[in-house]
Amino acid sequence: MILKNSNRLFVVIGLIILIIAGRYVIMSQEVVEIPTVQVVTQTEVIPSVAGSYCWHSAGEGKCVDTAAPHEMIESKQLPYVTVAPNETIEFQYSQKPTSISVQQWIEDFNYEEISTSARFTAPSEKGTYIISSIARFSNGDRTDSIAIEVK
Repeated sequence: MILKNSNRLFVVIGLIILIIAGRYVIMSQEVVEIPTVQVVTQTEVIPSVAGSYCWHSAGEGKCVDTAAPHEMIESKQLPYVTVAPNETIEFQYSQKPTSISVQQWIEDFNYEEISTSARFTAPSEKGTYIISSIARFSNGDRTDSIAIEVK
C-alpha cells in the first residue's frame, strides 16, 4: 500500500515538473518585444513610420490604433524617397513574421494588396506612392508605411 502511494506521488511530481518545464520552453520562445522594421532597397534605407499594432506577451497585451498611412506620413513629415520603376523594396523585420501583406494606398482610404511577402517591386509608372506592410507574428501584428516617388 505504501509503495503504491509513493508511485502515485512520483507520477504527480513528474507531471508537475513536465508542466513547469513545458511552460518554460513556451515562454522562452515567446517574442516579448514587438519586432523592429527596416525598409531597404539594394542601395538605401527608406524611412518608415510605425502605424497601428497589437502585441501581447507575458500575460499582458497592448493595442494602439493610429491614423491612416497617408495621414501618418503627412503628420510625421516623412519624405518621399526616389526609387526606380520596378525597383525591389523589402520590409526587413527583426523577427520572422508568420504572414505579411504589402499594400499600395490609393485615394487616401482605399488600398490594394500588391504582395504577400516582405519583398515587392515599386510601381512601374512615375508618381508618388504610399506603401504599407501589415506583418503578423505569433504575439500580434504591426503596420508600417513608407512614401516613395517613382521617377
